[in-house]
Amino acid sequence: MLKKLLAIAGAIAALWLVFAVNSFTLPVVFLHYSAAATAPVTYFFNEDNDIVKDHLVPGESIEFRTARRLHTDYFIDVSLPFASRDGVEIRQPFSRVDIYIGPDTKIERTVVKTDFLARVASK
Repeated sequence: MLKKLLAIAGAIAALWLVFAVNSFTLPVVFLHYSAAATAPVTYFFNEDNDIVKDHLVPGESIEFRTARRLHTDYFIDVSLPFASRDGVEIRQPFSRVDIYIGPDTKIERTVVKTDFLARVASK
């Protein structure tokens, strides 16, 4: 009986580990808002027509994990429609994308990395 319980516990632990590694290694998009800003900014994150609308406060960074297996028309569109009306469209291939929003709520720069290990790096 103890062997069966240990085998089941081992299988559950192995599945949990596979799930965690899979989730941790998905392509990632970061939004970074300048700490010098004075007010929150509203952003739209449109991942292949799945839209998230939220706010960033000054100095905040947010992470979006994206799909691993992308179809040919896959896109990500990040926009700031109520502030500067800036936006950026991201197409594959990418592993990690960093979008920097300045204190004037304009997108200052976008850094796209394609190497696999870039997606597991910290902010």
